[in-house]
Amino acid sequence: MLRLHTYDRSPFGTKVRLVLNEKGIPFEQTTPVDKATDPEFVKLNPWRLTPVLQLEDGRTIWESTVVCEYLEEAHPQPAMLPRDPYERARLRMVEDAADQYLYPAIRAVVTARFDAKPPYLFRRKPEAVDDAALKEARFKLGVQLDNFEAALGDREWFGGSMFSLTDAALAAPLTGTLRTIGELPRASCPRLEAWVGRLTARKSWAASRPENPLTIRESETS
Repeated sequence: MLRLHTYDRSPFGTKVRLVLNEKGIPFEQTTPVDKATDPEFVKLNPWRLTPVLQLEDGRTIWESTVVCEYLEEAHPQPAMLPRDPYERARLRMVEDAADQYLYPAIRAVVTARFDAKPPYLFRRKPEAVDDAALKEARFKLGVQLDNFEAALGDREWFGGSMFSLTDAALAAPLTGTLRTIGELPRASCPRLEAWVGRLTARKSWAASRPENPLTIRESETS
């Protein structure tokens, strides 16, 4: 059986879990004890990052996008990438934009407003918040969310009628931290909101979502 080495709240681990569950591939999940120092973990991934997919014969694959594309090739049904080369490229561009631009924009807003000590975000006191930095971060985040709203357009999924690898990649950021910190839903992104509703109704999402998501506390003593 495949073994997925990841953490419950990892958005990239969630992405891989969702693809595995969409395809109905049996797997076991292992939570690394200390990937930074564990000599056994470095055998799985010399860069000491998760998620790592361990195959039945012990070989490993890492980087969530690579893992998901491996799963698409090794288990082609149900398909999660279209056959048309342009459509495949379009979906890959949208997924890459999430990694390159959306995640940094989310981190910037979180860093400006909270002290992160997973599984909690501790809200900073008003005098500890750099208002100018927060305003800029929220503006950049809004631009990114509007871009994804446009990329989705009138499609049911980012893959059109197909629930795709790109939909799996966007599941965690659009249902997780952005909602926890109140950046979603927003009036300018009704299509994304409808997409979230469709996503969260899927059985694969119920089986893939984090069991212990981030939560906000007003202070470390609350």
